[in-house]
Amino acid sequence: MQLINIATRQRLEAFHPEAAAEIANLELVLDSSSLNPDVLTLCADYVDATLAGDPWETPASAGDLGNACLDVCEQFMISVADIREEQIRALRNHLTADDVYNLMSAIYLIEMSRRLDHTLERVLS
Repeated sequence: MQLINIATRQRLEAFHPEAAAEIANLELVLDSSSLNPDVLTLCADYVDATLAGDPWETPASAGDLGNACLDVCEQFMISVADIREEQIRALRNHLTADDVYNLMSAIYLIEMSRRLDHTLERVLS
């Protein structure tokens, strides 16, 4: 799964090749994990909408896992330190501990790269 867009990837490869390589490694880990790519896409869509200030409505198809992921994703964007134990337990009802770790890594990367894109778009335009 591509967690960062092409323009950001190219900037990282040009200016921070080590970071670009680490992101590529994380993408490979996620591709080989049992995480459902639709869940990551759902989180990415939520982050995109939030950063753009667009209204968000959770799709009916999200299911229990999608809702648990979105709940953590929302809290992650507000304050990572305030993610509650019950939110992690809700994820663990559907995911292994390794998958929760991978999900958190993916949310971090998605949010960070989207914030960077959003900022650079405003600053460089």
